[in-house]
Amino acid sequence: MFHQTVVLATASVGASMSGMTSPSASAQSVGSLAPRPGRDNLGLNEAFKAMPFGMASGAGWTRWTVQWFNMQRDPDEFNTFYFTDSKGENVLDAQIKAGMKVAAMVLGTPEWAAQTPGLKAGTSVPKGLYEPVFDGNVINPMNTWGAFMYRLAQEYAGRMDVFEIWNEVEIPATGSNAVYNTWAGSVADYYQLLAVASEAAKAANPSARIVTSPYSYFKDKEAGGGESLPWFDAFADVVKAKGAEAFDIVALNLYRNPHDLWDRYHGGVDIVAEPADRTGFRARLEAMGAGSKPIWLTEINAMPFDDQVPGWDAKGREDGFRITMAEQANYVLQAHALALTAGYDKVFFQALQDDPYPVPDELWGLVRFDPDMQNKDVSRVRPGYRAYQLVGEHIAGASRMELHVRKRPDPKKQAQYASRFEWAQHLAVFHQGDKRASVVWNGTDEVSTVSLKASGGSAILIDSEGRETPLAADGDGRLVVSLPPASRHFDLFGGDPPGYFYIGGATYLIVEAGVPADAPVDATGFVRQTGK
Repeated sequence: MFHQTVVLATASVGASMSGMTSPSASAQSVGSLAPRPGRDNLGLNEAFKAMPFGMASGAGWTRWTVQWFNMQRDPDEFNTFYFTDSKGENVLDAQIKAGMKVAAMVLGTPEWAAQTPGLKAGTSVPKGLYEPVFDGNVINPMNTWGAFMYRLAQEYAGRMDVFEIWNEVEIPATGSNAVYNTWAGSVADYYQLLAVASEAAKAANPSARIVTSPYSYFKDKEAGGGESLPWFDAFADVVKAKGAEAFDIVALNLYRNPHDLWDRYHGGVDIVAEPADRTGFRARLEAMGAGSKPIWLTEINAMPFDDQVPGWDAKGREDGFRITMAEQANYVLQAHALALTAGYDKVFFQALQDDPYPVPDELWGLVRFDPDMQNKDVSRVRPGYRAYQLVGEHIAGASRMELHVRKRPDPKKQAQYASRFEWAQHLAVFHQGDKRASVVWNGTDEVSTVSLKASGGSAILIDSEGRETPLAADGDGRLVVSLPPASRHFDLFGGDPPGYFYIGGATYLIVEAGVPADAPVDATGFVRQTGK
């Protein structure tokens, strides 16, 4: 298999620091892949495919795809060996024993249960979807979907209690994303799918929770010409009419731009050109009577091009959408910092490991592919994996989270085309006990200096690959860090406005020890953000 050596030797950190006590940085690495405590607000999809890396990641959750058509190939079958590997070991139980909770993404109508046979595999509305879920106190087999969800929730109660119902159902069967189409029914049919799943699963397991189909915002916005969200708006109308009891959690899939994570939660600035972007999902849920529902990010990523794995043309894949592996490491820190300070309940990264080579679409993984789920070769990791470990170690377990930004003038109203154009420098602050971790990065094309009041007894600076440098306060009691410029600009389809970079520059953590729980954030020129 392909190997790329991970740099573990002592190296110099790229940012300059005032009052620095040492010019060198001791490198931190994935080391022996020792298991780390899993954070309840962090998820890493398909972690079972590379279990030692999943256990060492810091994620407390993972996601499995449960294909109904493979678990129940005929009406009288229920495959209790679905989670058993070729060695006869139950991988689900092993994942849970390792400390990771499992969410199931359930989808795929079997042909025998299809209301409309002959459609693309798995996409039909199930037979009997509008039949009663129960016949008296007994599950009604005429409602094929309800009967399956009852059995699934009953069989795995206590091991798998969270169920995402289908995936990206708003993507149509035609058009550029048709390969990802999973649902041939109407919006009303999908609401009924949720309602039946909720009634059946909670009868079998009162702890079951139902998650809406992970939603591809930008595809729906494209269908509405930027003015509206045709699928989601129709779904909201059904929820208003029938109630929000059919689901417990709302799921979004968002890729590439970390700023989008903030904007989709709170809404973009009022002058942003496309009206659909101005309203965040917190407000959308409130308007449809689901304001108390948590919002999960079920897939985030910004995929790289520059890795020569088998069957992958790195140069040919540099198409303006993909980024470098080094930039992906910065993305991991920036995206989680913005998502968690925005207010998302959980954030799932897609995915831990690449698909088998040659891959048809993307290098999804933080780790390169290996067929052995127990492989521990640390040369498989990309820089983003170590950045992810830093999220688990310093960010995700925080009891207090704040986002502060330093703004720049926008006389040309470029925020019409990039909602967060004014956000020049970013400071996301996370408190765990007496530890404060401040994630800092630059969103402009010029070097910038950040000055924070030292609040603890000691501080270190950590780069995206985990290299640490002691950081001393200057004569004014401040921690000063020079941030390199950003460079990732989107040039396609009209592109980003001049001076906007959708992924910021090199990202650092300033980690202080001995910080009082109520210590304020004092950063020169920065203002706390609490919404739009």
